[in-house]
Amino acid sequence: MIKIKRIYIYITIPLLIVLICALFFIFLHKKKPVIWTCENSLHIVSAPDIDDRSDMGTLIRSIDFSLEYLNEIDPKTLISFGKEKFTSKNIKTSLIDFKEKLKELGLTEKFFTYIRKNYTFYKSSAKKVLYTGYYEANLKGSLIQSDIYKYPLYRKPEDLYRIDLSKFPFYHKYNGPPEILRGRLSENNLILPYYTRKEIDSEKKLAEKNLEIVWVDNVIELFFLQIQGSGIIYLDTGETLRVNYAENNGHPYQAIGRLLIDKGVLSKENVSMQSIRNYIEKHPEQMEKIFNYNPSYVFFRKVDDGPIGSIGVPITHYRSIATDRYLFPKGAICYIKTRLPVFDENDRIKGWKLFQSFVLNQDSGGAIRTPGRVDLFTGNGKKSELIAGHLNQNGNLYFLIKKQ
Repeated sequence: MIKIKRIYIYITIPLLIVLICALFFIFLHKKKPVIWTCENSLHIVSAPDIDDRSDMGTLIRSIDFSLEYLNEIDPKTLISFGKEKFTSKNIKTSLIDFKEKLKELGLTEKFFTYIRKNYTFYKSSAKKVLYTGYYEANLKGSLIQSDIYKYPLYRKPEDLYRIDLSKFPFYHKYNGPPEILRGRLSENNLILPYYTRKEIDSEKKLAEKNLEIVWVDNVIELFFLQIQGSGIIYLDTGETLRVNYAENNGHPYQAIGRLLIDKGVLSKENVSMQSIRNYIEKHPEQMEKIFNYNPSYVFFRKVDDGPIGSIGVPITHYRSIATDRYLFPKGAICYIKTRLPVFDENDRIKGWKLFQSFVLNQDSGGAIRTPGRVDLFTGNGKKSELIAGHLNQNGNLYFLIKKQ
């Protein structure tokens, strides 16, 4: 028996030592999270096969809006396409050439061949790119508060300050801090984080400050309007009011879909904007707690045209995308490949169809971070909402610029 114990010890101890060494080796060589920058978010690739069966007119319209944006920028401004830098004039020249050839050849094989030969393609460096969708919301509202219209849509508060950290000497010594912080001034002149969703909606911190643009009748639709960033309010007077993103409270966006998945009430496979809405409607007693899980809050402004993207120009359905504002060239032309849902007569998904299209990078969003996230604008109306609410597919993202 003693001999067996000794053999057991002689075998076990070396195995434990080997196991500990292996774990220590794994710990030392564990991959650190990638810190994404403009320089490593794109890389040059061979031109892919190209197809685009969408409307040519919407593409020209979207290009014109990007040109409006680029016309307001110093033509010598340097913009990163991965490790290479181009001037804003280079991007503008590329869009003009792209538009002229498009008008001459149309969305034909000749045009696709011209683009493949004469443009450099930069692909997102993310291992996979997740595509989601967003749309312009429709709500019912009134300029007068009542028992029906009792949920306020707020404009940007005057006590919400933006602090540009990039202007401070310490900023460039560290990796990670955001360029912009948002906060409010306390009574003793300290900058504090601005009010959270819970403080604004549940504790009424902004009530009676004359910040209401309009009052709406549905708090669930109001919550989703904040996520979409733009909407049309159909007033009780018969008029319409268009609103667009103006500012946010600076708190990080937390997806309530993830909360419901973690709680086990929705599965990863069936989570969508529609399933989230259905769950909240059936469990109104949980609504406030679910909404307050997301501390981020969006403030709006009235606009005449729209929706307006983050670069200050209108966005176009299926021709505008939102990406990480800190990584990719704004206003540039892109080529995307993903899949869109197809629905039956009962608005249930019956399949997915390939979507390949030229688009313009004209927007950004609070949840759109890293080179592995893209939001496709699907437009206005029930169908647009349905597609955007269910879109959750991987795909490819390319940025284009004319060969210099």
